[in-house]
Order: sequence, then structure tokens, then C-alpha cells
Amino acid sequence: MLAAAWDVFITTLTLRGGGPVASGATRLAWNGLLALHRRGHWLGLLSLGGGLAVALSLGVWVILLAVGWGMVFAGLPGAVVDGSSGAPADLLSRLYFAGFNLFTLGVGDFRPSVSAWASGLLGITLAITYLGPVVSGGVSRRALAGEISLLGQTPREIIAAGLDQGAGPFASRLQGLGPAILEMAEKHLAYPVLDYFHSPDPRLALPLRLAGLYEALLVLACGRDDHTKVVRDYQAVLEAIEIYVRRLGPHAAGGKGVAEPSAPDLDGLTVDHERVRAGRNAAAPTRRRLRAMVERDGWTWGDVTGDPADGPVPRA
Repeated sequence: MLAAAWDVFITTLTLRGGGPVASGATRLAWNGLLALHRRGHWLGLLSLGGGLAVALSLGVWVILLAVGWGMVFAGLPGAVVDGSSGAPADLLSRLYFAGFNLFTLGVGDFRPSVSAWASGLLGITLAITYLGPVVSGGVSRRALAGEISLLGQTPREIIAAGLDQGAGPFASRLQGLGPAILEMAEKHLAYPVLDYFHSPDPRLALPLRLAGLYEALLVLACGRDDHTKVVRDYQAVLEAIEIYVRRLGPHAAGGKGVAEPSAPDLDGLTVDHERVRAGRNAAAPTRRRLRAMVERDGWTWGDVTGDPADGPVPRA
């Protein structure tokens, strides 16, 4: 019961992320789905991850509380009595009351012998209240990905758009993206189950869109003198993405043991390749985290660059 109470408290009433019990269970479930996906490329399976993670978190808390109260009532024959006769309840009735008591005020066929035994609805109420922000965060996650996808589907497309439109007009399209990415980073920190809200549509897959945008802005910020006047606008978005991947934590995007991803195709684009290479080397830790984040969401780096040589592109 203490484990459940602490887990619910950490998950629903703090900004420290999920509790250790629920987070561990959801991480194991996602790893299982990811393993099946990588064997068969079943994107539809991963799209169930968000709902499964939320349901599993609630289920873990209910089971912990039910088992805890069941053990208490099993060892105290007089703790539960018949609601009408007042006679002590048998073992099965006490175990039934342990589960019944989690979702009601404890008033029914059986009741506790003293009011101290009634736990009420507090834990379940907190858990259900937790669902609202999670669903809202999942919607915001897809909306942000869709907004970024309007800039281009690959780093090359985004770079080409920036060159064609010019520094000023293109920078104006980036306005608002930095704060939106930072807000989503804090939502992921507060509600880690958002990591499991996978979108089978690459246009709405936030890991893909953030990785592609980061690669493109690195090139524009470092490789074009005529874009230097808006580098601060680019840098704000780059730093927001860096904060985002750090917020995901070691399990989602630590980057350890992940090879540095390949660079996007720049053939035919007029950029300073040497300066781009230097900027990319400086950003190597973030790029590895981005690759880890992309792969953790069931995609490959080829889905970012559009190059099949960087990995097979999964299909549903």
C-alpha cells in the first residue's frame, strides 16, 4: 500500500515524472511492443502503446492497493462485518471488500467494523484525474509534429525551403516553435507515458520531426552567411530541441552506445560544407540522443533523412 501511495503521489502530484513502479511496468511493456515491431514492422502495434501504458499504470496501482488491503483484512477477522447483521465476514468476503473499497465509499453488503478501515476513493480519484493532462499532452505532441512537418518532411526539404524563402521569411515561420518545444519537454517530464504515444503517420511523429528540424537548422545556422542575421532565431529552436531530448531521460534518449547518425544529403545545396561539418561535430551528443529517441519510437534514421541506406523504412 505504501508503494502504491508513493507511486501515485510521485506520478500525479509532482513534476518528477512517473513513479518507479508504474514507470518500470510501462517501460517493460513498451520494450515488448518494440521488440515485436522490429521483427515484423507492425506500426499499428506501437500505436497502442500510449493507451496500454496508461491502462497499465492504473492497473498496477489498483493491484497493489487491492493486494495490500487484502493482506490487511485477511489477517484481521473482525475488520469487516456484514452490512445488515453486523456478523464478522469470512475470508472471501473480506478479500472482496478489499477490492470493492477501492472504488466506493466502503458502504455496501459489507462494511468496515470501524471507520479507520475505509480508504475511500482518494487514490483512484488522483489516478483518473491524471488521465486528462495525459490525453491533452498526446494531442499537443501530434499537433507540434504536424506544425514542424509543414516546413518539410526531410532535412533536405527544410534546408531547401530556407534557401528558397530567404533567411527572414523562413525565420518568421520558426516563431513560436521554441516555446512550444520547451512546453512539450516539460509535459514529457511530468507525464513520461507521453513517450509511448506513437503515431504511425511520420508527419505526426514528433521524434522524426524534431530530428529532421535539428539537422536542417544546423546546416542553415552554420553553412550560410546570408542566414547569420537570424542565427539567434535558429539557435533558440536548436537549444529547445536539446533541452527536449535531455528531458526524456536515459531510458528514452540517453544516447549511450548509439552511433552518431549519418548527415543528410546536401548535394546541390549551396552551403559551406566545412563549417557545417564543424557545427555537426560540436552537436554530436545531441545528434546521438536524437537518433536514440527516433529508434526508441520504432523508427530508423532513414525515416529522418529519407535515405533507405540509413535503415529500412518501416511500413504498417
